[in-house]
Amino acid sequence: MNLRSLQRHWNSLAKQDPLRAILTRSESRKDVPWDAERFFESGVVEVDLVLRRVQEIRPLVRRGRALDFGCGVGRLTQALATHFDQVFGVDISPAMIERARGYNRHGSRCAYVVNESADLSRFRDGQFDFIYSSITLQHMPKRFAKRYIAEFMRVLDRDGLLLFQLPSRRRGRWGWLRSAALSIADPLLHPFAPRVVMRGIPKQEVVDLLVQNGGEVLDIAPDQSAGPEWESYRYACGFRSPSGFLSQR
Repeated sequence: MNLRSLQRHWNSLAKQDPLRAILTRSESRKDVPWDAERFFESGVVEVDLVLRRVQEIRPLVRRGRALDFGCGVGRLTQALATHFDQVFGVDISPAMIERARGYNRHGSRCAYVVNESADLSRFRDGQFDFIYSSITLQHMPKRFAKRYIAEFMRVLDRDGLLLFQLPSRRRGRWGWLRSAALSIADPLLHPFAPRVVMRGIPKQEVVDLLVQNGGEVLDIAPDQSAGPEWESYRYACGFRSPSGFLSQR
């Protein structure tokens, strides 16, 4: 899968039921469409919890600019806009960004950007005080996820904090084999159906990538966003300091 096919995939979902494509509901309500107000309320709850955790890990020096990578229709971007002077929501899908702009309630304080490249070259070095990405990197090929993580470190301010979620591996002894089989079989069985495919990067590989890009990994916490079949984590990273530490819960 390349970026063009990834873009077509999310554009297709945006034209069908973007809220449910972005955030899966509980098993008992999976076929019930989201109410938009409740959908965005879930973003407020998530961002409040995330920023509370940030305070525990390394309090932000400034709350100037924030980046929501993989913003979709702006569920988290809108919530972040109540905590930062300006928030950029970035997504590969023009259809998602169009809907996000329609939902925007914060005017110019919240900017939505279509990013079709494998980097974040439209943003300058050290532009953001806080970068957040959730349930996004898990839906793209590994080579792109790694490139974007490296770019996060480039556009992060020296005093800023990066927090992102990413699965590590499928659970079970033969989890890797099942992942490989599904990645081959699903496109063959459903060639024209938009699919939300799950992918992961081993935890140590993610840590090594962050360190190689000047990062100091501050926290690695287990996360359930990828579902029960996946071992998933939230990574908190800043830049190295003499008193740096690694906390794993």
